[in-house]
This record gives sequence, structure tokens and C-alpha cells, in this order.
Amino acid sequence: MNPRSRGRSTLLIALAVQVAVLLVSFFVIVREDAVVEPPAFSGERVVTVERPEKKRMDRVRELNRRMSKPRSFQRLAVEQEFQSDLPAIPALPQDTLDLDSMEDSFLSDAHSSLAGSGLMELAGSLSGSESAAQFFGVKDSGRRIVIVVNTSASVVRKAAARGVSIEQLQEEAARLVDGLDSGTLFGIVQFSQGTKSFSEYMAPGLVRNKREAREWIHRELKGNPKIEDDALVGHEAALAGAMALQPDLVFLVTDGSLNRRAPKKGGGYSYPKISFEQLLSFADKQVLQTGARPRLHVVGFELGDLEREGLGRLAKRFGGTLREM
Repeated sequence: MNPRSRGRSTLLIALAVQVAVLLVSFFVIVREDAVVEPPAFSGERVVTVERPEKKRMDRVRELNRRMSKPRSFQRLAVEQEFQSDLPAIPALPQDTLDLDSMEDSFLSDAHSSLAGSGLMELAGSLSGSESAAQFFGVKDSGRRIVIVVNTSASVVRKAAARGVSIEQLQEEAARLVDGLDSGTLFGIVQFSQGTKSFSEYMAPGLVRNKREAREWIHRELKGNPKIEDDALVGHEAALAGAMALQPDLVFLVTDGSLNRRAPKKGGGYSYPKISFEQLLSFADKQVLQTGARPRLHVVGFELGDLEREGLGRLAKRFGGTLREM
């Protein structure tokens, strides 16, 4: 074989070997790829979609479940009802302070000292709200206001002579009460020889109290109240009843006729006169006993000289005025 032919044979053999190697490699690659299995996933595929309606219905069901079994609460209770107003300050014990044995000059000085100390004004400022008040043209204001009306036959007669009927007098008192603020306290005292009050304690100016006061005025504020104590009648009983309410403002309607009812030995009664000195002394004692220090305005009907002078002194003693009708 010539060298040229030998070279061709060797080349063909080399090419054949390379082709064989390539075929074996391809077979191995393809075979290996065919053996590999794709990855397997276990478990169920679940997709959750949030629905607002379902959430809302769940909340409603939960709320209904809770409301179906309401909680039990302990009941509140009080042993007794609350009063609408505090009772008056207790009077000073009589056995430790004999006011009857004191001289009138001492009582007057004590009265003035108590007024000048400012204690009464301070005490009055601690309760109630202030209201403006007008009674038969007399204007003032106060937190604790008391109307005191003499309904004796002489006062009714003299008032009528001045063009003021008992109905007009009643309406004047009712109008004053109607104009008070709800926080202002008020009281009404009727007297002739005996006395009668709208309430044992001061009443706040609430709508219900005003309505009841108006009804009481038109029903009760007339005639002669029953005498409960022969030892305390007339103007003295009226001042005692008013001072016990501890007012800071008082309107007094009267004709200034001062007398007491005294039983006779053989039966019946006499009506001895008392002086304004006695009435002023009694008023000073009431100030010391009750602690009240009101301004007192007097509305007088057909006053004589003696009554005008005496009632003027009474009003001045308490920082008020006298208006004569």
C-alpha cells in the first residue's frame, strides 16, 4: 500500500472513532435526561378569597351571641330619700343663753356687731343662687327669700281701701315666686294671731315648687291661721317663723297693729297691745337664736304715725325700707 493510501485510511479511522464517540455521548446524555423524573408536589392546592360580607356576618353573629346573655348588675339602693333642702341650723340652747334676761341695749349692740362681722353675709352666700325680686314696687335680690303676709281682717280692710284686694295681694306674692331662679330658695309665712307656712323648710324655685306655691297662695293665703301656741302669736310669731328659715331677704306686709291674744280667766280672750320696743327686742333675740340676718322690707297699709315710726325703725334695723300704701 502506498503511503498516500495509508494516510487516507488512518484519517478515515480517526473520523470513524470520533463519530462513534459522539454517538455514544449523545446516547448517554439523552438516556440520562430520560431517566430524570419531573418534581412531584404533594398536598391540595387551595386558594382563599377574603369576602367582606362574610366577616361582617361573623361579627354580627358574635355580637348577637353576646347580647343574648346580658350581664347582671347589682341594684343600687338608698336607705332614705334625699331632702330638697337642708334643715335650718339648730337654735341655740335656751338653758345656756338666757336671752330674756338680757337688756335691750345689749341685744341691739350684739345685733349690730354680728351684722358688721360679715358672718351672716358669708353664711348666706354658701347656699342658693341670687334672684332679683320685686314686691309692691320694692326691688331687691337674695338667695333665700321669705314673704310674710298679715291676713288679719284689719289688713284686708285697709288694703281694700287702697285699691288692693286680697286676690291682688295673693297674685303679687305668686308673681314674686314665679320670677325666682331655680337655685333660689323661698318661703311663705302667713299670720294674723296664729301663723301658717307654705313649707317647713325653704323650697328651691323649681317649676313644681312654684306651681304648688301658687296653688297654696290662692287657697290658703287668707283668713286667720290657727293658733298653735298662745305664748307666741301675732307679729312675734311671724318674725320667729320667718327667722327660723334663715332668710337673707324678707318682705313683710302688715298694717302695724301690734297686739297679742291672751286668754281671760272667765273665758274668752283679750288682745293687749305691745310696743314696737318689745317687737324690736324680740327680733334681736331671733337674730341671736337663729343666726339669720336678712334685709327686711315692710309694705304697710294705712299706717298711723305710731305705726309708721315703729315699722320704719324695724325696717332700718334690718337694712331695709318702708313703703306705705
